[in-house]
Amino acid sequence: MEPLFNLESIYVTNAIGIVLIAVLIVCNLWRFQTRDRADRNLLMMMFLALTSCIADPISYTMKGATGLLPKIAVYFTSTWLFAANMLAVFFWVRFLSFHLNGGMPNRSRIVVNSVVGIGLILLVINFFVPIVFSIDENNLYSRTHLYFLYLLIDYSLVVYSLVVYFRSKAKGGALKFFPIWVYIVPILVGGIIQSRFYGISVIPTSIAVSIAGVLASLQNEMIYHDQLTGLFNRSYLLYLLKKYVKNPKMKVTGIMIDLNGFKHINDEFGHAVGDDALVISARILKSAVNNGGSVIRYAGDEFIILLNTQNDDDVEKCIAKIRTCFDEFSKSGSKPYALSVSVGSHKLHAKTESVDTFINVIDARMYEDKTAFYTSHAGLDRRKH
Repeated sequence: MEPLFNLESIYVTNAIGIVLIAVLIVCNLWRFQTRDRADRNLLMMMFLALTSCIADPISYTMKGATGLLPKIAVYFTSTWLFAANMLAVFFWVRFLSFHLNGGMPNRSRIVVNSVVGIGLILLVINFFVPIVFSIDENNLYSRTHLYFLYLLIDYSLVVYSLVVYFRSKAKGGALKFFPIWVYIVPILVGGIIQSRFYGISVIPTSIAVSIAGVLASLQNEMIYHDQLTGLFNRSYLLYLLKKYVKNPKMKVTGIMIDLNGFKHINDEFGHAVGDDALVISARILKSAVNNGGSVIRYAGDEFIILLNTQNDDDVEKCIAKIRTCFDEFSKSGSKPYALSVSVGSHKLHAKTESVDTFINVIDARMYEDKTAFYTSHAGLDRRKH
């Protein structure tokens, strides 16, 4: 029986995908050492794309061949391709949630995990009852009635990723250098082509192209991140504030934070320990603020938080939580130093004040708090030494 596909074109398409992913892995080896959850999900996407580009030509090569071994190969590779396509979008959703928001809400996580879990269970059942795809006596693959369930799952996850992205963007969290289309468009186009025309295999390579786009966008984003702490940097602060000034409807409160006695930590324990204190402080601030705003390393041991609210109670709760988190760290005794902060806050009045005025006000209010701290902790005051 003549195959309904062109093996040479399938080999070439997937070879391009394999080479592309291999290059991306070599250029991003440092991500294998990271503990960042967003990077871990990105690595899983790369692994799934690579294995799919390998499994796809094997599957097509074995189709139509006689014997038990080819039939087993078609079953396993086809099952893997269904699972890998679904999991690639699943890890994309997780990557986007961690990258933009620091995590996924519990309810959303349970729903997404459950949907993907059901998809995987159905693929296992398909080994015994052909409900997703079947292999006939000629060892040729054909779709069955649950095939479109996987399209529904995949595209539902894509839609949810759009929701995550635009919610983050509305809160000022999504960078303009991370365009969502670089991932969405190649996968959508590949999925439509492969669904419409059996024998054309482009989804694994489409995923590889999407990942390349994501990595290129992440590279652009690095200009807005502080290398030591992983927080946004001063350039991003200015970008956000200019955007807020142009859109007065956005309600934003700035909080300036400065570590008390930081010079003492550097002098007493060395700059390496001082850097460790900055990293821990960044982690505490991100945990305290969570999805409520953006945490930025402004300069040295100074941080600025842009809260997505001007509600007095919410601002005070955030400040109180920040102080509590630093107090709990100091009481834990996990490090040879204690950490405390001076804080100043101010609501952005976009219609009447400039970016410089806004920063000067929160800086002045923070300095008032710092002066009060050093009045009662004179031994730590080394600002003039």
